[in-house]
Amino acid sequence: MHRKKVGLIALSLPRERTDLAERFHASACNAMESAGFAVCTHEGLVFDSQMCVQTARQLKDDGVCCVLLLLGTWIDSPTVVDTVRAVDIPFAVWAEDNPASFSLTAGGIVHGSLDEFGLKHRFFYGSPTSSELISEVSSYVQGAACAAELSNQRLCVVGGRVPGMYTTMADMIQVKQVFGVEIEHIDSLRVYLEAEQLSPEEVAVCKREILEQFGHIGPDARTIDRSVRLYMALKRLLVDRGYTMAAVKCMDEMTNSYCSFCLANSLLNDDGFAVSCEGDIYAALTMKILRELSSETALFGDVNHVDHEGKMLRIVNCGSMPSSLAVNRKDVDLQNQYEYLSEAGGAVTVFSVNGFPATGARLFRVRGAMGMVAFEGETVRRPKEEFAEAREYWPHAYMKLDCDTHALVQNLRSNHMHVCPGHCLDAIREFCHLVGVELTVPGETSSRHA
Repeated sequence: MHRKKVGLIALSLPRERTDLAERFHASACNAMESAGFAVCTHEGLVFDSQMCVQTARQLKDDGVCCVLLLLGTWIDSPTVVDTVRAVDIPFAVWAEDNPASFSLTAGGIVHGSLDEFGLKHRFFYGSPTSSELISEVSSYVQGAACAAELSNQRLCVVGGRVPGMYTTMADMIQVKQVFGVEIEHIDSLRVYLEAEQLSPEEVAVCKREILEQFGHIGPDARTIDRSVRLYMALKRLLVDRGYTMAAVKCMDEMTNSYCSFCLANSLLNDDGFAVSCEGDIYAALTMKILRELSSETALFGDVNHVDHEGKMLRIVNCGSMPSSLAVNRKDVDLQNQYEYLSEAGGAVTVFSVNGFPATGARLFRVRGAMGMVAFEGETVRRPKEEFAEAREYWPHAYMKLDCDTHALVQNLRSNHMHVCPGHCLDAIREFCHLVGVELTVPGETSSRHA
């Protein structure tokens, strides 16, 4: 797996205990390497602004996602202020808990000075041998890496807006300003034409490879053929144009006239894209964020039910949940989309998401301001016989929640929710702080950051 790059700069003054600063530098580098990051740093110690700015610029050119400024001893505050002002990259200040070095003394004035200037940064205090601190610093690096990865990515809206779904549409200028993501459009007709131009031979090969991996196959041959064609066509367009995210309208031109995108979306999420249904831009963005922070696939679904007593969230989707989140693909059945939703039909996945520690999240806007709700818990695999309470032939995710369920309900600002394997709430906090998105964790009353 590609390791995220983090830059470290060790600061000191010639008159101070440079031996302690060098020891802190080596220990911090080892700790971050052990945490799984690729560490980029420099030889020796940095003593002044010119040297620090030059080093930070070199680290940025080397592709680091953020820079950790290690306060090895007492230092001159302008060294940090000048560097943070000069180099456009996320910075964190790290003071060591060593009374002999006066590192925390330097940390107080540096942190305060940066706040006086209004320069965004994170302030960490503690030893590189502290697992709790390294976990906190790691979350910061992951958040910074996610922000860097999103910048200059491209999101494709396929087919436009689903009527009546206000919370799926976004201000493309705001999305570019906050995340650096470019939003573009492809008409559904383009996907249809691409799908119909595929040769029967290449479709047959892809269809055979896909179908042998799944469980029961319910749809007829024509429906399967069109579902696979949409998958192949949309994937080709995304790859050729360099899109990593897509928000697919589907309803109702394609669902009533040709075929639903359900299987296509499911397979594309399995392939590493972040693809949402119903033209939901915030969904595709949220899924991409979760994928970057967890290195896992994120699902798209509808909030179907919250059981306050059992603290259980049920998410149901019209058929496009990624099959990689099942216990295995043989547990995933393919059925035909319900006729009331798709006159033309379409293959849908039917399974229960496997059990694992999980994180849920959703971007939204309130009076034009971007926000996110996020929470942790654990998904629970349930028998398909229970699906009939909602929809028998749709995929389900059940998530046991660690948050205040009543507060969660008050922060549901869409019919859609997104879940990924792994606990990455702390990294979400750091990401939101870096990009200026207000985070709500149901039940929490204050931010972790000053």
